[in-house]
Amino acid sequence: LEESIKYSKERKQFGKEICEFQAVQLMLADMAMKVEAARLLIYRAAVNASRGYPSILHSSIAKCFSNEIAKEVTDLALQIHGGYGYSKEYPIERMLRDSRGWPVAGGTVQMQRINIASELIGRRFNQRK
Repeated sequence: LEESIKYSKERKQFGKEICEFQAVQLMLADMAMKVEAARLLIYRAAVNASRGYPSILHSSIAKCFSNEIAKEVTDLALQIHGGYGYSKEYPIERMLRDSRGWPVAGGTVQMQRINIASELIGRRFNQRK
């Protein structure tokens, strides 16, 4: 988000900064809303854990949502940066790769969804039967 805000103030098209275009403004606003929602979910899970009340439900919701939001926000950043988003000159290229890899490293979003459903229903299910 921060990189896209900075870039949108620096990049000029048709004689003006691209941050002046409504399409870019809408993408930045969407990115900000999504990032803030993910941060709040992570914060809630972390605070509960630090107070001695770790919750599989809250941590799985935070992990799943944040992983999906990372991909969505990175895709929007790529649109704002255009072709430069793929260049190693800008950090978006790395963020794009990371946003695809982290969901696997931290437990797939499908596994997080299974954790969420199990917590909501109140029991675990053996998927191998």
